[in-house]
Amino acid sequence: MSASIHPAAASAQAAEYLPPMTYADFEAALQLVASDRQHRVMVPFLVSGLRKQAPFMNGQAMMLEILSSAACLADLPMRPRAAA
Repeated sequence: MSASIHPAAASAQAAEYLPPMTYADFEAALQLVASDRQHRVMVPFLVSGLRKQAPFMNGQAMMLEILSSAACLADLPMRPRAAA
């Protein structure tokens, strides 16, 4: 018997969680974000490194790594964190 999700439950779940993404999806997205050829060459290495670190990271740490990788590849200026 296959389990089905009630439409209202699916809607609530969709509002709560990010859609699933594979490492191939992540790599393709980083290729689009990369600002030049040298940055595009680094993408597979960044994805490989993140994949190796993933078992030791929680969701928030993983998202920070994803966003930091994208910012570096896009050559965005990085601002230091304000002191608390």
